[in-house]
Amino acid sequence: MYYNLHTHTYRCHHAKGTDREYVEAAIQGGFKLLGFSDHCPQFFSLPGYYSNFRMTPQETEDYVKSVRSLQKEYASDIKILLGFEAEYYPESFDKLRKLAQSYDFDYLIMGQHFVGNEYDENDYKEHGIYGKRYLVRYVDQVIEGLQTNAFTYVAHPDIAYFGGDKAFYTEQMGRLCAYAKERNIPLEFNMLGYENKRDYPNPAFWEIAAKTGNRVVLGFDAHQPEKLQTHVLYEDCVAKLNAMGISLTPFENIKIVKP
Repeated sequence: MYYNLHTHTYRCHHAKGTDREYVEAAIQGGFKLLGFSDHCPQFFSLPGYYSNFRMTPQETEDYVKSVRSLQKEYASDIKILLGFEAEYYPESFDKLRKLAQSYDFDYLIMGQHFVGNEYDENDYKEHGIYGKRYLVRYVDQVIEGLQTNAFTYVAHPDIAYFGGDKAFYTEQMGRLCAYAKERNIPLEFNMLGYENKRDYPNPAFWEIAAKTGNRVVLGFDAHQPEKLQTHVLYEDCVAKLNAMGISLTPFENIKIVKP
């Protein structure tokens, strides 16, 4: 079944298009299921700090009402789910989870863009560089987040940049892949990163995932409605994964976890 669980909205302040336009683009593109997972609000303890790439807590109600309304309106055409792409930040995760639970969210995907609690990420670097200490903390934090049993899958698990020793990278990312394999938690091959030639998807990471035998999903990471109709890109990503011995996980084999 053609599906995507990684879809953004204008509320994150760097995506375009209306919620309805995403739904109609998905239907036209042949999707049977579309999950909205915009960047979650956060509850930072540092006075005056807030990231500029996520919705605010005050925007959550509008997001929920819009997605739930479209869910009913298009029920005969496509299944729609309500989610967040969320980082696991230790000091604020309980508040985020309670927010998602209060609105009866369908799922969360983990998109760990920073370590620590975001504003303190530099504490985990070495002289401002993404070194070994940073990579260890990234893997530790992803695993800690998955231990909450709140996440359906890990988005762009290879987003952490590390230009050091390959053996060390393999050791650390091997820990992440092994834990996800043990818990049957899928890892996402990110199509946006692939299309834009970012540092991820990282071939070294996917070699590890292939050897580990992880479940894998494709995430469109759509920030414009038309990105849900990139069939050539989709097939190219499938071919890349198949060449590594990786098959995509059918939707029916993914456990959608309530927060």
